[in-house]
Amino acid sequence: MKPITNTWPLVGREEELSLVNAAVTGADGYRGIVIAGAAGVGKSRLARKAIAQVHPGRWVSRWARATASARALPLGAFTEWTDLGTTDTMSAVHGVIGHLSAHPAGARTVIGFDDAHLLDDLSAFVVLQLVQRQLAPVVVTVRTGEPVPDAITALWKDGHLQRIELQPLSEEETGELVTAVVGGQLDPYAARRLWNVTRGNTLYLRHLVEQELASERLAPRREAPGLSAGAWVWDGPPTASPGLADLISAQLDALPPAVGAVLDVLAVGEPLPVQMLAELADSDAVEDAHALGLITVDRCGRHPVRLAHPLYGEARRARVTPLRLGRLQAEVAEALGHVEDFEVRDLVRRAVLILESGLPADPGLLTEAATAALSLFDPELAARLCKAAISNGAGYDVHVILSVALMQLSRGEEVEQVLTQLLAQLLSDEQIVDVTDLRIGNLLWILNRPEEAESALLRAREATAPRVHGALTAGQAIIHAYHARPLDAVEVTRSALRAPDLPELSGMWALGALLIALGDMGRASEIAPIAARVYDLLSRSTRVSVVRLHFSEFHTRGLRMAGYVQEATDVTTRICDEVADVPGWAQGFSAILTGLAELAAGNLDAARKWLEQRFTTGIPVGYIPTIWYCALAQAQAMSGDATNAAQTLRALDAWGRTTIPYLKPEYLLTKAWVCAATGATTQAIALAHRGAQCAAEHAQNAHEVICLHTATRFGASTTASRLQELAGKVDGPRAPAAAQHATALAAGDPVGLLAASHQFEEMGDLLAAMDAAAQAAATYRHQDRNGSALAAAARAQRLADTCGGASTPALREAQQPSPLTGRQREIITLAGQGLSNKQIADKLNLSVRTIEGHLYRASLKTGATGRDDLGATLTGD
Repeated sequence: MKPITNTWPLVGREEELSLVNAAVTGADGYRGIVIAGAAGVGKSRLARKAIAQVHPGRWVSRWARATASARALPLGAFTEWTDLGTTDTMSAVHGVIGHLSAHPAGARTVIGFDDAHLLDDLSAFVVLQLVQRQLAPVVVTVRTGEPVPDAITALWKDGHLQRIELQPLSEEETGELVTAVVGGQLDPYAARRLWNVTRGNTLYLRHLVEQELASERLAPRREAPGLSAGAWVWDGPPTASPGLADLISAQLDALPPAVGAVLDVLAVGEPLPVQMLAELADSDAVEDAHALGLITVDRCGRHPVRLAHPLYGEARRARVTPLRLGRLQAEVAEALGHVEDFEVRDLVRRAVLILESGLPADPGLLTEAATAALSLFDPELAARLCKAAISNGAGYDVHVILSVALMQLSRGEEVEQVLTQLLAQLLSDEQIVDVTDLRIGNLLWILNRPEEAESALLRAREATAPRVHGALTAGQAIIHAYHARPLDAVEVTRSALRAPDLPELSGMWALGALLIALGDMGRASEIAPIAARVYDLLSRSTRVSVVRLHFSEFHTRGLRMAGYVQEATDVTTRICDEVADVPGWAQGFSAILTGLAELAAGNLDAARKWLEQRFTTGIPVGYIPTIWYCALAQAQAMSGDATNAAQTLRALDAWGRTTIPYLKPEYLLTKAWVCAATGATTQAIALAHRGAQCAAEHAQNAHEVICLHTATRFGASTTASRLQELAGKVDGPRAPAAAQHATALAAGDPVGLLAASHQFEEMGDLLAAMDAAAQAAATYRHQDRNGSALAAAARAQRLADTCGGASTPALREAQQPSPLTGRQREIITLAGQGLSNKQIADKLNLSVRTIEGHLYRASLKTGATGRDDLGATLTGD
């Protein structure tokens, strides 16, 4: 696949272009500018672009490029302007200066000198003369870290030219550039990976992107269930193309062997302490590598030395022989083994290096490293280390770690195999409790087989002594929470937490059950201390710390339902920041969490961007598709994208054999939003009421508030009484605001609706604020208070624009004032989708004659003569 465009635009350099323009035109008192920077950051591109933009037609530009080969010749960079017939050096210099500075009458000259650090001394003197004599402004590029002729250094040291340091592109700018090149939206994780590999070096980026396009590893996302094709994703390991490898090698091959050895050691084991690197390579060579800008030294870190660019390591590893690679890996592994007070990352690196070098592997070390890898959110590596440990004779503990790692990878059937084999062995009662806790988690959250989870719990109770039954109670608590039995979950959890010496897995499930149950019941004021205990437990336990992402979803769901939108976002940001640079499944789950936070705040564009990503390790199973697809379908529906919303809902139904019980109200709410997006508001209201009823039957008061308020947003006027009742039971600002909204809508009170709108805006739920304002506009209009209606509609539209193009039933009605009733608008919308009168009647539970009557009266009101004309009254066509 070729790049969509052959032109790589100049992205992220607006400020630099402005600086160059000001320096060249003399606006800031300089006679030009020096653009310094590392190789490949785009100095030459910026200089040429800037010169081309300096008042075209009124300026004449000239461009000279120095090269290493021409440096051996006096005036080698200016051969085309040198009089070959003269042997007098000064005459030749004057001739070059005259040619370079000459310009037609009425015009001025600007001269660019590329790679001026490679100029011979005489050519450098020419540049200095041009500047000192003010014959022409100049734009000079030099490579940072390279020796520069004294005459060129004098240009900025003596204040003649301004000097700027051109930095690599930021992560955001890298994403913008690649998006412009491929002509489509770039997946955020792909943008991050591209930046991590190239560090914003535009030359490296171009080589890498063009190679990955050609190999089709960088390509538009293929159609997947619930995910529309379009966003560009990058699969596969980053590899340097031959051209890029040659480019980097050209920089590295000329290095002294000792400096190259420094790079080789870091290519195998970075980051490393300075002293360790000096012992493995050579202290003088380390200093030389630093002076050349090939390595970076962070004086604040324990392991401060890294390669200056990730691709240096790729290039060095590609050229080293297998024998030398193995020897280096063994040497670094041995050196890491002597580190006192090592970090978990050191342990993991050492274990990996031992495996890759072929050294004998200690199963205890591998088990420790696997546990550490799991705590670093790398279950793939953890599973690999576990299997290596098992093959070297490791026992019970490593099988437990393997089970946790495989669960994070949604490989539930493999987990069952591992745990079933463990249960067939002779285990202590405490070990049976641990294995049962793991099975409960796997059967509930990954395999969605709750009946088997209950059976596993019962068998464990029968197989163990009463002294551990308190710990097993925690497993019953999480089963209650899963089954939408929050009252039972809270009662059982309190009992479990009183058990002495509660194992960490049991404690995890007990606290998780409380997070879910308290959030469901609307007791958000009790969540904070429970969440603090959860995060404390997970931070202390390397075995289960990896589930922080999952438990943060339990935590933030309760906060969002209560109306603590910003608090939930803060938790999500903190947790996701922990895994920002972790590849694999953590990125996918982090994207879901971020999408949920953006959706709760009403940022639909951002929510869809995050939720429409895909897991690089495959579509997950268990409860994750429910929270993912529900959020995605809602974001699409709220954006008015009914087609994709319906497709996402179908994908959810295909993936999940049964609805997760405690999430059933959310599922029904999602179906309601999808119906609303198609214009079937009657059906949408009915579904929202079904969600509320389901929640009420299970004491899920917070869910009930959300469902009833959504019905209110769709136009239901019968929810006020129950919402007022719930406002006295449910913690947080959402329930009172929803009650205010419903009461004002039922009373036809636009002032009350605007008050509710402001409450929701203050809460941080901009979509709810928008709908309340839109309904206020419609209410004002029905009262013939058109001025107030326009003001309320303008508020609703402002909020809609802030949300990224929202399109909800309330907003559409506010935007399309007409003499039609809500029912008539709904029927016309469905008719415009091609539904027959009978199909509309079936969908709305009305008779065909009633549908015909509504269409007839709508025609009389609007003067339309048929279905197409009626549809045009809503679309404006």
